[in-house]
Amino acid sequence: MSWYSIIQGRDLMQGDIIKRCPVPIVNVPEPFTEVSEVDVEIEILDLIVLSQSCDLDNDKIKNVILAKVGDWEKVHNETLRAGKTHVKSTNFRRLLVAGDVPNLSLLHKHEDQPTMNWSLVDFHRLFVLPKKLVSDVAVSAGPRLRLEPPYREHLAQAFARYFMRVGLPHDAKDFIKEGKVA
Repeated sequence: MSWYSIIQGRDLMQGDIIKRCPVPIVNVPEPFTEVSEVDVEIEILDLIVLSQSCDLDNDKIKNVILAKVGDWEKVHNETLRAGKTHVKSTNFRRLLVAGDVPNLSLLHKHEDQPTMNWSLVDFHRLFVLPKKLVSDVAVSAGPRLRLEPPYREHLAQAFARYFMRVGLPHDAKDFIKEGKVA
């Protein structure tokens, strides 16, 4: 079963990978005041559509939610340079495969054209862009990858889990102590 279909055109669906999309990055000075000037630069990023397909199909939305897609090797190397060595472990790879790293979702490599290496969707890097812009970039990019079911649903579920996390205080450790058999 293939993770992807190859598509072209303006139509967008959840799970579409949009390569080389311009994204405005706002640099806010600190401290920020109402007279502060804000600097905006444009980054070119690979993104994946997270907005629901039914909203995109029925023109219910004018803006699209997207997340950054990062090549595994680049992300891996950048993370190592930052001193975070946990990414070297086989266990970290297992956690990615199992979907147990809340802010990341693993995308399978695609060796045929258009190619894509193993990649990570980073839910910490979300963007909202006009639907027309995303469609225009998709058209100009030519053939692109679209996640197929059930992988598209797996991505949507990972995104939902990331946002529905509840940070409860872990104050029930006494429960564990009380259950210990002497």
